[in-house]
Amino acid sequence: MSSILARRLLSRSARGRLPVLSMHRHSFHGTPHHPLQIRNPQTDSSGNPLTISITPAASTRLSQILSKEPSPATSALRVLVESGGCHGFQYTMSLTDEIDPEEDTIFEEESTGAKVVMDLPSLELLNGSKVDYENALIGSQFKIVDNPAATSSCGCGTSFDVKF
Repeated sequence: MSSILARRLLSRSARGRLPVLSMHRHSFHGTPHHPLQIRNPQTDSSGNPLTISITPAASTRLSQILSKEPSPATSALRVLVESGGCHGFQYTMSLTDEIDPEEDTIFEEESTGAKVVMDLPSLELLNGSKVDYENALIGSQFKIVDNPAATSSCGCGTSFDVKF
């Protein structure tokens, strides 16, 4: 293991999160990814930025899907949190070209052009989460992982509960 990777892993375990180095995110495979461009950034009540991340798998797959859309430059994956599901809230995701630049926050992966868009209430509940893509035998899907606000979730991962 390289000394740089060892320092990152030690730093992660010490602080509970991955460090940001040179404003670039790095996967565990050592492949650099450019930072997310954030349009219409939002903050919480303490002034801290509300953010999400997009995993390399989600970025690659979303880029592939959007490249087949009639207007890929204006299409994005909309992530929405709605009331319902077996745990109180549920994630819904869909492709959209309806983006309100004043109401929505847009996260764009620079290297692939993949875009994820959220409204403020959804972003508040998903702050610190990751958008991931899973390809499994039973099907493939985009999903939310590592949601720090979720206190419990259903077995399939589409429904969650938060502590207020």
